Amino acid sequence: MSRKAKKLAGIDRRGPDSWRIRYVKDGKRHTETVTGTQEEAIARRNVIRAEIAEHRWTAPSSMSLEEWAATWTEQYLKRAVSLRSYDRQKSLLDRHILPALGKIALQKLSTVRVNELYQQLEADRLHASTVHYVHVVLGSCLKSAVKLGTIARNPVANASPPKFTAQSGGRALTQPELDKLLRAFEGNALFPIVALAAGTGARINELLALEWSAVDWEAKTLRISAALKPTSAGLERGTPKTERSRRTIRLDDGLTAMLKAERDRQEAEQRSLRGLGDVTTLRSLLTMDALVFPASPVDPAKPRRHDPISKAFAATAAKLGFTGLRFHDLRHTHATLLLQAGVPVAAVSARLGHSNPSVTLSIYTHSTADAEGAAAQVAGSLLSNVLRK
Repeated sequence: MSRKAKKLAGIDRRGPDSWRIRYVKDGKRHTETVTGTQEEAIARRNVIRAEIAEHRWTAPSSMSLEEWAATWTEQYLKRAVSLRSYDRQKSLLDRHILPALGKIALQKLSTVRVNELYQQLEADRLHASTVHYVHVVLGSCLKSAVKLGTIARNPVANASPPKFTAQSGGRALTQPELDKLLRAFEGNALFPIVALAAGTGARINELLALEWSAVDWEAKTLRISAALKPTSAGLERGTPKTERSRRTIRLDDGLTAMLKAERDRQEAEQRSLRGLGDVTTLRSLLTMDALVFPASPVDPAKPRRHDPISKAFAATAAKLGFTGLRFHDLRHTHATLLLQAGVPVAAVSARLGHSNPSVTLSIYTHSTADAEGAAAQVAGSLLSNVLRK
């Protein structure tokens, strides 16, 4: 008579290659079926016990990544970010992540499968910056699942996305080039917004959300407190990029005068629309929420889209020989010229609305390198009388 197999603690044999693992967590009984050898069943039992002891265990679930992503986007993501950011992140999920990984059970999603996704996206010639953002979105989605105890660990944490180096702020014009560009826009309807962007370093979505009430004529300052963002639901007037982006920018006499002339022009435009001619009114015809750069004089509070402005700017710049120059490069030019003129990095950072000066340094390394070269020349001149001997 054959000897009866020794009973294993927490393991029942269900068939030739099937085992049921029994365990208790938080006073509740759980089971898990393992297909394989007895040694594999024992190994799995030991893993479960270790996870329970180390508080890393999660209850078995068949929920797929697709099902969790639907919950995460609606209950967590939508409440945490702007509509524009929500649209962008959901688009990455729907277009790149879920078609490849959506049907996989959340608890069975491995780092290997995540890396395979990145490799496939690269093979499909998706830009490294987009693949990097896929990595960020998927990691954020699964981080919430870990926090809620749906999965024990985030498989994205040890994944290897493609190396991605953030682009610099863009192209910077020299002072003569900037002068040439601004002269080309004189008399053009876009001149005020181009000049203000070059003179303040403000982002185009900040300028398009700018109200006349944000201009302090006496103090000669501009208060940046909002940003215009295109979304699937239309234009959204929301908060600036970061908390430090809420800032007050000092204006020089030239910019102040230019803005005053633009406001006077819009006031005259409102008089004409109302049939008042040259009649002088005791109060402004522009309401408190009137925008500095509205879509239409008929509704001064209606925001304007940035696409036509960017395209018209690029076309004019190209005619001058500045092929590929973007409207955003006015911000880069502003910062670069300030740094090259010796303005402290902290002051430039505050003017641009960067989260801290280190961000400014990382973007404008070339400008600080130029300044360091100039510093070396000055330092050398301090010793020239002695070293010349």
